[in-house]
Amino acid sequence: MERDQFNMEKREKIVLVTGATGFLGSAITRRFLTSGYKLRLLIRKRNYDTSPTSFGWESTIKELILGSQPNEYLQEQHSINGIWTNADESLYNLFLNNVEIFEGDITSSYLGLEKQEHKRLCNEVDEVFHCAAATHFENQQADELVTVNVKGTENMLQFASTGKQKRFHYVSTAYVAGKQNEIVYENELVDEEPLFNNEYERSKFIAEQVVIQYAKSNEIPYTIYRPSIIVGNSKTGATCKFDNIYIFAKVLLNIRNSVIDHKSENLNDISVRVPGVPNALINLVPIDYVADAIVAILKVKESINKIFHITNPDPPELSELRDLLMPVLGIKGINVKIDGQVEHKRLSAIERLFLRHTKTYYSYLFSRLRFDCRNTQGVLESAGIVCPAITRDLVKVLVDFAISHNWGDAKQTASQKAEIAC
Repeated sequence: MERDQFNMEKREKIVLVTGATGFLGSAITRRFLTSGYKLRLLIRKRNYDTSPTSFGWESTIKELILGSQPNEYLQEQHSINGIWTNADESLYNLFLNNVEIFEGDITSSYLGLEKQEHKRLCNEVDEVFHCAAATHFENQQADELVTVNVKGTENMLQFASTGKQKRFHYVSTAYVAGKQNEIVYENELVDEEPLFNNEYERSKFIAEQVVIQYAKSNEIPYTIYRPSIIVGNSKTGATCKFDNIYIFAKVLLNIRNSVIDHKSENLNDISVRVPGVPNALINLVPIDYVADAIVAILKVKESINKIFHITNPDPPELSELRDLLMPVLGIKGINVKIDGQVEHKRLSAIERLFLRHTKTYYSYLFSRLRFDCRNTQGVLESAGIVCPAITRDLVKVLVDFAISHNWGDAKQTASQKAEIAC
């Protein structure tokens, strides 16, 4: 009886989600559906070919969030958890019966909604899950980063404090720590603003401070989630974002193919120097681990007013990751040397190619940043959730998916187009 009552209470809970069509946001939204929540999705206004009220528009949103094979996710969750919520319903039907979609804009007043629509949501929503963000690293787009990541967060906080009091969940990044080379703890960054690797990190740092200060001033219960570098699904490799490790793997593979195309003999002891330090820590976390961890944490009452690092407790060093990638990519005879001074040396054409395509991520190849994750592990241990180790098998799963999908270049997926989901 108590369990039925608990499930009923959980099913009645209404959560407003931003960023639901993005890479992480869609994974979390699918888990919300199978957990029994009623969802209100704030989707960024777009110029669709079809009318906003047509089946075509709704079908596009469903595909962005559920993917093309939604039932596989439902079956996977059942096999992992041993729990089948709404066993007679497909994920598509769960979406149909428990989701209401709103077109809006987190950077606008009233979130870009009609006033009456905004008022209704203010009074019926129990919790806000704010995942929408601009995620590009290009500093020339700093104004957009501030507008979306800071101003948009301020607007969502104001929404959370209007009408019914709401709990506020904010997806940040572990790299709000900036250019530190020490352990970063799961607490408020109260020290002076650190140096950052890019304007994205700065915008998320500022937004975090806004969340903490506003929530405390307005007595809003909040939780901050700080994932590190997110890669594809640990079981299938599935991803719609082919950045970070994928850029390096793709460039290395192109180098191999280029060398083969221009040499009639086999590869023999070709050296390619790349930037970084061998013991740099590359903190990779699969998308399924991040999404499972976040949903497990938000269900725990003790997570209120805390910060959680959704990071890899045992990240590989750069040299280890190189040694995992090379055989998976089938690269033999090319010696990739990690050289912290490579930029200041005379470079070969191949080395210039590598540097040009990976420059955005330079600073991370020198980082020894470690993330304390005791808050996170304390919750996940009891939930039976473990971060997958970055092994050759896992790297192969990720790379195989990327190659089979042409590194995302064949055509831009709907989810990639919706990177800023609101």
